[in-house]
Amino acid sequence: DWLVEVHMKYRLRTETLYLTVNIIDRYLSRVPVLRRKLQLLGVVSMFIAAKYEEIMPPKVGDFAYITDNTYTKEDILSFECVVLSALGFQIAVPTPAHFLDRLQKMNNCGETHREVSSYILELGLLNMRMLCYKPSHLVSAALLVSNELLNRRPAWPASMVHHSRLSEQALRGC
Repeated sequence: DWLVEVHMKYRLRTETLYLTVNIIDRYLSRVPVLRRKLQLLGVVSMFIAAKYEEIMPPKVGDFAYITDNTYTKEDILSFECVVLSALGFQIAVPTPAHFLDRLQKMNNCGETHREVSSYILELGLLNMRMLCYKPSHLVSAALLVSNELLNRRPAWPASMVHHSRLSEQALRGC
């Protein structure tokens, strides 16, 4: 939730939020992190993601500020090197954000429908069980759930099976 608040405060792109979470997940899968260092990992991951995705990313001082100066600019820059090294400098990865707009268009989502499906997808950011699914699968599942919530019939039309290459049954497990 804190990361989403920071993301909204700085009006960052959706891609930045999803890349931030991806960086955190990949780092945690490689390196054990003490609970007291999780905020630093979150800030550094968003700093890296923002530099990759944003035209005008927040400055390192902005990220120190949002930690209430618990971490200095130097702490953030130093840990940035640690995170990037642990990830082998592999930042470019597919995230749900890369599939969201296209599949929402294919699903003929209006504004409310877009917001509902995006919210459902954001809820998945908090669930570790979602890590085993491909980003396109997560987006498709969020669209299926939003279709059901908004009483679309059929909930998963043939056009979405075609565009997502996933059947309704394949999405039910997600």
